[in-house]
Amino acid sequence: MSVLGDLRAALASGERQLRIKQGFDPTHANLHLGHAISLRKLRKLSQWGHEIVLIVGDWTTQIGDPTDKEISRPMKSRDEVLENAKTYLDQFHLIVPRENARVVLQDEWYGKFGLRDVIELSSRFTAQQMLAREEFRKRMEKKTPIPIKDLLYPLLQAYDSVAIKADVEFGGTDQLFNILAGRELQEMIGQPPQSVFIVPMLEGLDGDQMHKSKPATAIWLVDPPDQVYGKVMSIADSLMPHYYEWATELPMEEVRATLEALARKELHPREAKRKLARTITAELHSAAAADEAEREFDRVHKEGAAPAAAPTVDVKVNGQKEVGIVDLVVSAFAKSKREARQLVAQNGVRVDGAVASEETMVPVTGEPLVQIGKRQAVRVRFR
Repeated sequence: MSVLGDLRAALASGERQLRIKQGFDPTHANLHLGHAISLRKLRKLSQWGHEIVLIVGDWTTQIGDPTDKEISRPMKSRDEVLENAKTYLDQFHLIVPRENARVVLQDEWYGKFGLRDVIELSSRFTAQQMLAREEFRKRMEKKTPIPIKDLLYPLLQAYDSVAIKADVEFGGTDQLFNILAGRELQEMIGQPPQSVFIVPMLEGLDGDQMHKSKPATAIWLVDPPDQVYGKVMSIADSLMPHYYEWATELPMEEVRATLEALARKELHPREAKRKLARTITAELHSAAAADEAEREFDRVHKEGAAPAAAPTVDVKVNGQKEVGIVDLVVSAFAKSKREARQLVAQNGVRVDGAVASEETMVPVTGEPLVQIGKRQAVRVRFR
């Protein structure tokens, strides 16, 4: 029987509760809309009575997943990883109910690992198996170094399945190699091999894969309604079919009818996107919040008004007469310097309506309105 057949048979039998696993590496403090694709399916399986195990990769994150990376990721400190992981617990449960679900950290098993355990785990796989992975093959072709730590990542993720005795593992298409390694490792040690459930990746605002490492292009599960609505309205028209199918919970009959009307030009792309933005905003927040977000979007984009929700934030200047725009964005919006520079480089920052460049210096007099895009704005009060 195929892997899919195994899963169908297990679900159809209803004979026992399945243990269904998905792991998340806390490389960023928040989860994004792409994560919601699998989380919604986990919610349904939880409602059917199966056990959901959400694994926070506090150890694998310190290594860095080499998936889709042609260079090695820098290692993260444990303190940084655990700080990000704190927010994951509540965000998981924005979609997956607490009933029939538990969240575990890898430290439950890797905190007890010694050198002998690492050697034994490593002996289960060959270097050839790891180097056959596409990301490593590309590095070898380009003669880019492959640290041994990068080869360990799939092994650690694979052992997660052994540690919790997973029946099923969910993951994105980028995780297929790691998930299959878990299935293979279970067979090696005598556990029933887990079934594999792969979901597609969702594109970000730039059209490339939505990813925690590109925060400026992601739609976060914790974004306020006006930001969710505005971000969806900013995606390319060509992404709407994928978003309708995978980023909403609309019935497929309605999705197909909408996309067919769009293809026949019976539905204007702008109206199709407004429906998409309302739907996603309502699913993450509420129908009332979606309606208000749409009104605010129209007020800003059709009437040219500044965003209504512009809270005042205090920024310390320590006697300076002017502040660089990158430092101001970091202080006012709690962004990293890398994020701030990226936003400025994309002409995404305005000060009192004027587009800022990286050379922009803001006088510390008055209370300027600083905007990121057309959805985030704060009134800055210098102290």
